[in-house]
Amino acid sequence: MMTGYRQFHNLGKTPFGKALETRDLLLYNQLNELSTELDELLIEGGVGLLTGEMGAGKTTALRYYLHQLHAQGGQIQVAYHGSCRHSVSVLSGLVEALGVVPSRTRVTLLGQLSRHLQRTYREQRQKSLLVVDDAHLLEDSLYEDLRLLTKFGMDSEDAAILLLVGHPALRARLAQPVHLALLDRVRLHYRLEGLSRDETEAYLDHHLQQAGGRPDIFTQASKHAIFEHSGGIPRRINALALLALKKSTTRKLSSIDADFIKAILPQLIQSHSK
Repeated sequence: MMTGYRQFHNLGKTPFGKALETRDLLLYNQLNELSTELDELLIEGGVGLLTGEMGAGKTTALRYYLHQLHAQGGQIQVAYHGSCRHSVSVLSGLVEALGVVPSRTRVTLLGQLSRHLQRTYREQRQKSLLVVDDAHLLEDSLYEDLRLLTKFGMDSEDAAILLLVGHPALRARLAQPVHLALLDRVRLHYRLEGLSRDETEAYLDHHLQQAGGRPDIFTQASKHAIFEHSGGIPRRINALALLALKKSTTRKLSSIDADFIKAILPQLIQSHSK
């Protein structure tokens, strides 16, 4: 049984959570632009960087693109691994994602990956996309291992494409002299920024509608206030909008205005500081 803010605002589900299906995501400009850029990377080969601040929507954008790639049924196999810095764990995760039982050591894992990528390309003419999330946390030695995996046929074939996803600090790490060979192979660097004012408004309306709610729960002025205080960063938008829904329920407010958004900001800041 639904209780609390969902019942008060007649919402069928949580409107600003992670559970939104890929097909239900709001398609904003950067999401479409990134998809086009990644399509070109798969054709041209090399290394891609996807960076953005915490909460900018990197993982969501990646999830959307990989869903589209799968739906197209193209000649691309994908191996994704994230949220780990240790070489053996990352390599083991990539091997397992390709359907191979991983060995235990770094050297043998690299051999497994290399053989599988080469065999898949030469026997099936199928390219591979290796995606490593939170790549700004990786051990230095792993960057070189990953670079070598993208080199085939005396560097004349692009059997494997590498996409590194992480915070803006990733670019700075790769600019260090020890990683210049990898940086030289970068063909795409796309940085996700926050949503615009209009996109933030559309984002709020879209998520409320997907949850069965009314877009006018937030007034026009309150939507602008959410944009100003979130910088258009989706995770911040979610946190502020969800807090507003919960607090408005205790005040019995069916409409949320800009003054209410400003009034609850200290509570949001306090909760994030704990």
